[in-house]
Amino acid sequence: MRAPLRLALSFAATAGLALASVVWSESWFYGRWRPEDSAVGFVETVIGYGLAVQVVRYVSFRWRVAASDWKRVFLVGALYGWLIEGVLVTTVVEDLPLSISYTGLAWHALFTVLLGWWWVPRVLERSLGGSLVRLSVLGLGVGAWASFWRFEEGVHTPLAEYALFAVATTAAYAAGLAIWWSVRGRANPSLGGSAIAIVLLVALAVVNGIANPVTLIGPAVVGLALFAIARTAPSDAPLLASDGPAPHRSLWRLLVIPVVATGAFALITAAPEAIPTGWLFYVVTVPLGTVLFIVAWAGARQKVSSGAQSP
Repeated sequence: MRAPLRLALSFAATAGLALASVVWSESWFYGRWRPEDSAVGFVETVIGYGLAVQVVRYVSFRWRVAASDWKRVFLVGALYGWLIEGVLVTTVVEDLPLSISYTGLAWHALFTVLLGWWWVPRVLERSLGGSLVRLSVLGLGVGAWASFWRFEEGVHTPLAEYALFAVATTAAYAAGLAIWWSVRGRANPSLGGSAIAIVLLVALAVVNGIANPVTLIGPAVVGLALFAIARTAPSDAPLLASDGPAPHRSLWRLLVIPVVATGAFALITAAPEAIPTGWLFYVVTVPLGTVLFIVAWAGARQKVSSGAQSP
């Protein structure tokens, strides 16, 4: 395959995964269309996220992260999350020390990567009944979180508008997965093809650091995640960049997510007083993200130690 074609296919894989990621990391996080949202802004967000996704894809390929190893997948999620929150933006330093976990680990790594990249494809490979049950639980979480903005910011989203939002964003997620699955195995990311993304992210970190040295905590935790990935056991299995389930025929099952999410949203927002559903997310995911990072790193390092002791 010629180099330009390989580069184009790798770019398409990154674009598809970035599209799917923005749904989880941005759209479902804010749980509604905001007044400042626009089609142009959405495309710009996908491009920005694409920089982080390209780097993550290259790191996954370079250090042989297999989709069969959830621990190293979560470490990849930490890299992705901290690139977003510590380099693309600097929210990682806004509320220290909690902001180290939230949202880099507690949302991006846990939800976008571990659930959105890794868990959902495996759910779609299950039997129809088992798949729909699990996706319904996911939809319940999506709707419950979206209803939290009524309490958090006093936002009243009409039910019909939320239903349309939930369907449209789920369709965008499905489209992103379909694109990623279709081309990811045909062109693995290279250092040369990732150079622009790396340079731009480094330049952004430098500019942020000059403006406010505290923001260098972001690149520091990115370096920690990269070190964790590089110092844990690689896999002989196919790489995250090109393996894992690709159940295109089951993508229609994702429609259960907006159906259940809309029902949960309607039920919760119908209460006379706003219900702080998001507090449960905070209380559970902030410590969980940190614990999972430690467990993932320790578990993968144990594999290295065990391998070193083997004859």
